[in-house]
Amino acid sequence: MSAYVTLNKMAGNQLDTCVISVQNTVDMDNGSLVVLGGVLAGNPDIRVVAAPVDVTKDEVVLVQSPEIIEVNGLRVPLTDVTLFTNAKNRPARAYRLKVGDTFTITDDGIAGTTVLNKYVVPVNASMKPAVAADLTGLTRIAFQVIQKLTVSVGSARVAATQLEVVKQA
Repeated sequence: MSAYVTLNKMAGNQLDTCVISVQNTVDMDNGSLVVLGGVLAGNPDIRVVAAPVDVTKDEVVLVQSPEIIEVNGLRVPLTDVTLFTNAKNRPARAYRLKVGDTFTITDDGIAGTTVLNKYVVPVNASMKPAVAADLTGLTRIAFQVIQKLTVSVGSARVAATQLEVVKQA
């Protein structure tokens, strides 16, 4: 099951410089944390992304694309967005995060069990963020768990976590 993400208060909703078109060579779920690479050959508007290599140095962005698929050449929204995956070698949307940005992600998009007022951080070699008890790991970006909630995804109620960016270097 893929994670579902709702953007709450995000600088990227207001500034085009914070919204980036990206593409990966592997499938990636919404809620993935990826590192920006160079521009895609032949398309300077799209940046190549990959899993973080060094979270103490890499700029990490949040993937969150509209849950729309192509069926017989027509673009249609999914009724169960947990089935959505950003396909490899296809453009997706990502956000540069700023301190104070908040977003909600279903718990299956985070490795481990989130705890109120604890943290979530990017992980080397993984696009899925993980829980952290504190910020001693020296990641370039970190999120604090500000709310545990249940969200409606299609006809199901799913456990989710609201995160706030508390560190961004």
